Amino acid sequence: MRYFFAVLLMTALCLTDFAMAQTAPITPPLSRRALRQQDRQVCTELAAQQKIVRRNLAEFMRKCLADRQGARRAATK
Repeated sequence: MRYFFAVLLMTALCLTDFAMAQTAPITPPLSRRALRQQDRQVCTELAAQQKIVRRNLAEFMRKCLADRQGARRAATK
């Protein structure tokens, strides 16, 4: 009888751990500043990959940042 309760308890503990492992933690949305920093980092990496020359970098960054912000706004609508 004691063995049965121990097995039942262990099964219940394992099932609750499994159920809790399936849920994802709730993360708050990023702030505007964090989004801008993330966009700037991605656009800088794109500029490096595409080997944008320094004299064209400012224009590329403005366009890249505007495109990313526009895409984000369109996705929220």
